[in-house]
Amino acid sequence: MSTTVHVRGLEAFGRHGVFPAERELGQRFVVDLDLDLAHDRAADTDDLADTVDYAGLADAVAALVSGPPVALLEHLARTIAARALAEPHVAGVAVTVRKPHVAIPHTVAETAVTHRAGGPLPTRYWLGLGANLGDREAALAGAVAALTHAGLAVEAVSAAFETAPREVTDQPAFLNAACRVRTALPPPEVLRVAKAVEAEMGRVPGPRFGPRACDVDLLLWEAGIWRAPDLEVPHPRLHERRFALLPLIDLDPGLALPDGRTLEALAAAIDPADQPAERRGEVSPR
Repeated sequence: MSTTVHVRGLEAFGRHGVFPAERELGQRFVVDLDLDLAHDRAADTDDLADTVDYAGLADAVAALVSGPPVALLEHLARTIAARALAEPHVAGVAVTVRKPHVAIPHTVAETAVTHRAGGPLPTRYWLGLGANLGDREAALAGAVAALTHAGLAVEAVSAAFETAPREVTDQPAFLNAACRVRTALPPPEVLRVAKAVEAEMGRVPGPRFGPRACDVDLLLWEAGIWRAPDLEVPHPRLHERRFALLPLIDLDPGLALPDGRTLEALAAAIDPADQPAERRGEVSPR
């Protein structure tokens, strides 16, 4: 036996398209999801924990549609599919994105793209790296190498930035960087890898915001939003942390939060005198 959960006619306003007018004016998009579950456990247990929480997934999909624009429906549909497949009980998915208003000189009711996938899809994550104890440069380089050894494909690494400590100011200055990785792992598993890398690089339990040999934070995800008791993506304090924003901008200047706010605008709103940072050299994985 098999179970498929259907979510049909999910509407959200977006600004996707190739033409400038589509980006400027925006329009309504409609999404259909067919979610193939990995098991039929919920049919016996009648327990939400044994099936997909389609209300939460619908919120995440709507945020992708209304978030930063992309040119092609194909790309949007694949990103939505990746987000759906990150859900614990989803083994396969078909995503259809419909565009009711088409910018072509013909009478067309709508255009649509369907993306089907039968397993986890690789997506990009942006991780923040930091250290303020010992050889800070070696710690950042070692963290990048350890992420690679853990199976994450490291696509790019930012320059390092020396930044003043916050909250707990009586400690050495930090060296911060960011890296972009690609993996089919869902966010909780990427977080697990990040914590394992911290331990490998010598981090030990200590006071919150205190000194550390290595810090690896999950900051952003290509597939948008993830909400769980032990993990929020985007990082809930990213918008107020210049030490995290500057390396991300150095890595990918056009990055934006799911709500459309660009990282460059967020960083510009922070007084540099309040959060001083100085660009240093490149991070070279060892």
